[in-house]
Amino acid sequence: MATNPQTTPQGDAYVFPSHRITRKMRDESRTPVVLVACGSFSPVTYLHLRMFEMARDYIKQQSQFEVVGGYLSPVNDEYKKPGLLSAAHRVNMCTLATELTSNWLMVDPWEGLQAKYQPTAVVLDHFDKQVNEVLGGIELTNGDHKRVRVMLLAGSDLINTMSEPGVWSPSDVRFPFSFSPLFFPSLRPFRSLGDSD
Repeated sequence: MATNPQTTPQGDAYVFPSHRITRKMRDESRTPVVLVACGSFSPVTYLHLRMFEMARDYIKQQSQFEVVGGYLSPVNDEYKKPGLLSAAHRVNMCTLATELTSNWLMVDPWEGLQAKYQPTAVVLDHFDKQVNEVLGGIELTNGDHKRVRVMLLAGSDLINTMSEPGVWSPSDVRFPFSFSPLFFPSLRPFRSLGDSD
């Protein structure tokens, strides 16, 4: 079930997809997590989808988190990457890929529907607001709600941009969003982040 109808700057109706979010935790001692991958997805590939499965498996076995949902967020057309298909086409490709191959991944078109390019930190704030404020987080058995942590699932290409001058605002390279370096063993993302000081 999707919630929070809004209008985009172009006047299009927007509804946050939430039909696959787990609304109740299996293990309430854990912290609920939504994984978000921002990117071109031009085109979406098997490895994009596999990255989510690997992250979920790792989190389940090696952490105190519980994955309650996952999102692909195709970048806005104003990103101007050479060869970038339109956001509408990329959203449709991602939606087909997730709906046909997964029972927990979704595609949020919000980023692609905006009038201009949105920095990744703004997109993550959008997810935090939708999941925690609009949906109210995750319901516990006693009726209380637990805040969901939004985690950025990032490839090495995105992580490497964090040390490039002018690409990220220093205030946007902040935590609580998290990175998962285990999927790219040749990359040392925290060294890259530290180099941007």
